[in-house]
Amino acid sequence: MSAILTRRHFLASGAAAALAPAALPAFSRAAHAAAGPLVATTYPGTWEQAQRAILLPAFTKATGANVLLEPVLALEAVSKVSASKSNPPFDVVLMDEGPYLEALNRGIFAPLPVDKVTNLSALPERFIDPNGMGAFITAQVMGIAYNPSTIKTPPTSWLDLWKPEFKGRVGITGLGSSLGAAWMVEIAKLNGGSESNMEPAFEAVKRLLPNLGAVAANPGALATLFQQGQIDISVNYLNAVLPLAQNGVEIAIARPDSGWVLVRNSLHAIANAKNLDLAYAYINAALSGEVQARMAAAPNFLLPTNRTVAFSSELQKVAKSEAELSKLTLIDWKTLNPQRAALIERFNREVRI
Repeated sequence: MSAILTRRHFLASGAAAALAPAALPAFSRAAHAAAGPLVATTYPGTWEQAQRAILLPAFTKATGANVLLEPVLALEAVSKVSASKSNPPFDVVLMDEGPYLEALNRGIFAPLPVDKVTNLSALPERFIDPNGMGAFITAQVMGIAYNPSTIKTPPTSWLDLWKPEFKGRVGITGLGSSLGAAWMVEIAKLNGGSESNMEPAFEAVKRLLPNLGAVAANPGALATLFQQGQIDISVNYLNAVLPLAQNGVEIAIARPDSGWVLVRNSLHAIANAKNLDLAYAYINAALSGEVQARMAAAPNFLLPTNRTVAFSSELQKVAKSEAELSKLTLIDWKTLNPQRAALIERFNREVRI
């Protein structure tokens, strides 16, 4: 799960919340418990730790059911479900917006009934899925991660990664990661491109090659490189950086002058799932104010989507309210997705260190 690409190796692949039962739709706890464990995906690293500590106990307390939580990246989850639609391996999957939209036409998601996922009513417009096939449970904030002991002046621009003093000390992820794809879009925009014109991003990354010290498979693996002393500056998510900083790792995160970028994350019930009602209850629990408040607090720092949840002090450095949050940058995944496979293949072919 934690495969990392260094200069010598390149990997092509890209205390429980008190959730009252009344917060969920009416159900039979005994029937749910007898249905067997719910099978849900998560992401490896801090995501898995947070959901095991907060979401799973809250869900079990509310339903009496257990969860088999499997760390699987979004593109891999889509591939596995698509290959076995009649007998899917998961009941509910965690997605980034890009992989979700790419998979939307495959018919693998079940619609979310509002009478069973009642906490959908607590979401502001920006976090409502217009397709009715999922629920945005959080958003990750993308910024510039750096080592404050070696970089005394915090970086202010994505272009700082190209500074000659960072030769061999820059880390990024491949385009198989939503982090890497979103970052490439930002680089394209800074160089006159956009989601529909990614050529300027590839030209820029070619100029970045002397500075690259590692290309990691995922954000967690990228953050680990700071612990190992292999990189000093990178792109990453706030929720991947701050937990390490709180544990004494020399790492911090800075806002780029072009603005923070949001990558929305969603949960989806799978069509033909063995435990569809439990999948709805799981998603409803993830949207509850109690669970989201704990997920937004230290050490997790995941932005809440439930409008009743106040932002923690660290998250207020990003946005103090839902109104401010609505102004942050989103990636146009609908435009980017049709090119995604070709972009991943090109990146894996050209970005070698």
